[in-house]
Amino acid sequence: MRIVNGYIESEGSLDRVRDMCIPVRRAYLKNDPVNMGRVLEFVSARASDEIKALATGFQARYAPIQNELDSASILNDRRVTHAEMFEAWIDAMVFHDDPVKRQPFLAMADELGKAVEGIALHLAERIAERLLELDDLVAEFLGEPKSSVGDAENDST
Repeated sequence: MRIVNGYIESEGSLDRVRDMCIPVRRAYLKNDPVNMGRVLEFVSARASDEIKALATGFQARYAPIQNELDSASILNDRRVTHAEMFEAWIDAMVFHDDPVKRQPFLAMADELGKAVEGIALHLAERIAERLLELDDLVAEFLGEPKSSVGDAENDST
């Protein structure tokens, strides 16, 4: 463990976060074929009433995350949406080897401070939790075994 730029860093922690960010980014991007909304719409249109009820529950548990993405904070006298912070941060995490793709986040973090990264990471973790839940819902729809990673359905976050 070490401290880097005021952050406590442990061996491999950044790699684990980057690994999480790839599927989270794909599930979040509206134009991606595996966008959560698209997947949910596909499943709901073809599912039994039981699966449709699970999908409705999923939507209710995702709504607070969407509300948080739509909300904004004022940092250094600038109003910035949480979605804007999240999108800049997740692109920087996924494309960490590309200075051009990282630049919007780095500029935002320089201007607005470390809160940007904290808000974005929090949102990424919440989206990842819902993504695991959606994976189980799709498995149920397909008649395949669930992922058994935690108990996301009963998670209130």
